Amino acid sequence: MSDFFSTDWSAMTTTDWTGLIILLVIAGLMTAAYFTILKPANRNKFEQYRDFVNHEDDMELDREDKHGHA
Repeated sequence: MSDFFSTDWSAMTTTDWTGLIILLVIAGLMTAAYFTILKPANRNKFEQYRDFVNHEDDMELDREDKHGHA
């Protein structure tokens, strides 16, 4: 079983190392983002953005007229 999960670190190419570093950085950033956003103490900070996608001004049917399209 240990042979299956072992890694030959000396055989890794530059591309392998670059991919590993990118993977670890992105995983760390995603973990930090999840903990920051889901932390109960930060709820009030993010509450103002709760419905920014469905804001009432954007729900108007004539939104194309505001942007010069018709």
